[in-house]
Amino acid sequence: MDRRPLLPLLALLLSVVLPSAFAGELSPSDSKALRQDVQAMLDAFGRGDAEMIVARTHPSLKQLAGGDDAYARMTRDTVKELRKSVTVISDEAGMPGRTYAAGGEEVSFVPRQSLLRVRESPIRSTSFMVAVRRVGTADWRYLDGTALLDNPGLLRQLLPALEPEVSMPKGGIEAL
Repeated sequence: MDRRPLLPLLALLLSVVLPSAFAGELSPSDSKALRQDVQAMLDAFGRGDAEMIVARTHPSLKQLAGGDDAYARMTRDTVKELRKSVTVISDEAGMPGRTYAAGGEEVSFVPRQSLLRVRESPIRSTSFMVAVRRVGTADWRYLDGTALLDNPGLLRQLLPALEPEVSMPKGGIEAL
């Protein structure tokens, strides 16, 4: 029997099944490393280190902002302005959750708990970072989930291949 006519069917089946094979749990060591990496990003924000933020941001956001240079300028300006009115008291990364397939990438949501002072008023922000990496690599890039809380459709715009049933973690801001 000639099996060549079955090859297109097999390819179609694999294209449906394989992306979900990349989703799952992070190993304890990967989870710890991701949490530490996110914490380094949060610490960079607290120090006003826009360069680290620019370097570690997922390319989809840079593209949406008009390219690498436009995103870098916007980030530097935003960090500079925020430092005038916002003081970071604490900004803590939690343990990452499971991973979700997004085409050739995988995504994990990392909880974030922040205590800030905005114009002398303390606030608590519960949010998350979206960690994204190419499947099979250890190099994560990030999206700040705080902006996604008010615009959940933006997540699908930035990561259109993300598994359709994935929902974002909840979050919010509370005046203290």
